[in-house]
Amino acid sequence: MMKPSVICLDLDGVLVDLHRALVCLFGEDPDRYTDEDWSKVGEWGLSIPKGDFWGRVRSQGAQWWVNLPKLPWADALWQAALDTGAECVVLTTPAPFPECAAGKYQWVSEQLHTNHILIGKPKEICAQPGTWLIDDRAGYGPRWEARGGRLLSLQRPWNPSGMPIDAILGELRKYASAGQS
Repeated sequence: MMKPSVICLDLDGVLVDLHRALVCLFGEDPDRYTDEDWSKVGEWGLSIPKGDFWGRVRSQGAQWWVNLPKLPWADALWQAALDTGAECVVLTTPAPFPECAAGKYQWVSEQLHTNHILIGKPKEICAQPGTWLIDDRAGYGPRWEARGGRLLSLQRPWNPSGMPIDAILGELRKYASAGQS
């Protein structure tokens, strides 16, 4: 397998615990959620009409996005990606309003200490040989790989066929700068 030259990391569900914050925003207790409940939350699957959904999220402003908590593995994942020597960038799709993009940019700047962030879609426009995407949505795989990239699909309740985080970290560590080229 070719060593990555660029690693794109999704933000929501990979580095940021967006889903837990959404459940709280809509007045539910995330600690009472089962894996089945979480499987319905992923990919924006809350049982709330989209208009109400986006309206409530937008009403929180950019600061809501800035204050989203890191997932427990976020720092280790970001560092493992950097350790490969590849160019690392956060690649994220925004909600349909500018406060989201502003908040996501600020989160990445403050939490990851970088301005390497691309906000928009379609994500696969960034795919090419040597470019990896780490994402919690397996659906990106065929489009990403058709352009010569590689998808490391993160296992989450809404993506049970993905790779566990330890497997993704192990894959990245195989290519650490001190390792093989």
